[in-house]
Amino acid sequence: MKQPDRALVLLKEAHTLEAAEKIVDAVSYNTVIKGFAQGGEPTKCFECLHEMRAKGLEPDDITFGTLLDVCIAGSHMGGAYEVVDLLVGSDRKMDTVMCTLFIKGLVRANCLPKAIELYEQMRQREGASPDIVTYSVLIKACVDGHDLDRALCLLEDLRAAGRAPDDIILTHLLEGCRHAGNHALGKKLFAEMVSSGIKPSEYTLITMVKLHGRCGAHEEAHELVANWEARHGAKPSVIHFTCLMSGCLRTKSYDRAWVAYELMCQNGVKPDETTVATLLPGMVQAQEWDKCVTLVKHALKSSCPISVSSDTLNMTLSQMQAAGGPGRYAEQMQELMKGANIQITARSFAKRMS
Repeated sequence: MKQPDRALVLLKEAHTLEAAEKIVDAVSYNTVIKGFAQGGEPTKCFECLHEMRAKGLEPDDITFGTLLDVCIAGSHMGGAYEVVDLLVGSDRKMDTVMCTLFIKGLVRANCLPKAIELYEQMRQREGASPDIVTYSVLIKACVDGHDLDRALCLLEDLRAAGRAPDDIILTHLLEGCRHAGNHALGKKLFAEMVSSGIKPSEYTLITMVKLHGRCGAHEEAHELVANWEARHGAKPSVIHFTCLMSGCLRTKSYDRAWVAYELMCQNGVKPDETTVATLLPGMVQAQEWDKCVTLVKHALKSSCPISVSSDTLNMTLSQMQAAGGPGRYAEQMQELMKGANIQITARSFAKRMS
């Protein structure tokens, strides 16, 4: 609707013509409210709402949804709160799906306290019991806000309501443990939920590897990835192995990072650009020049060559020169770069070739 102001005038005129029979209904007002919403005019949307209620017409799900969307889009949080209060304060039966959509919108607008308030109202009202989606949205929001305690309370509410968490909720909670550096709790939650029958996903594996890495438990991370397929029926991907290496490098456990790389190769998983960009600088820092050459050779000489930036390769070559290590590794790096038609800008080799 491109002329909502004119439409509202017509609605008011229609009211004057009403006698025994209603001409204007909630659908009529919803159409006008949508028009104002499309024009980004939340104030007029609410004027229309108040006019609607003054005429004895109650808003419906479409009214509430449209109003919340326009408030969130325009960061009109006072209006968003008014919509929620109107929903909660009305005598109409609250619906789980509608309330969960509201909670999602409030979370998206960084209004978690109001979302929690609506959740508490859902628990008290008949027909609007929170479902697994409701809990998942709120638990993730609490984790994102680094409020692990609140997330765990929601988990207990979920269980008390006779519902079981799923792998998505497990992954959210593990992420919360990672933020909090609570390794013991993360392992406990993982063990309990897997034992209860939850099948962990590839995202669960990534989060567990990150948790282990954050807490320096590199052996446990390695064991988890190495045995994942046998225990859970899914083969770890290059992302999981690269994440394992990254965790090791973060604590300068260079040897363990290389062992993770070897495990990846043994499992027939090919490295990608991210793997090389992650591992090569670590091997340079460790001055493991033989491993640098091996990694670059695998990248440039494989059947499907991996793109490695010339800056990265020249940096590696320069570090080899500066460290004064065995010259054969620098020579091998030079040959690999020449074979891949990569310009050598590392100073001593550039001079030698001029």
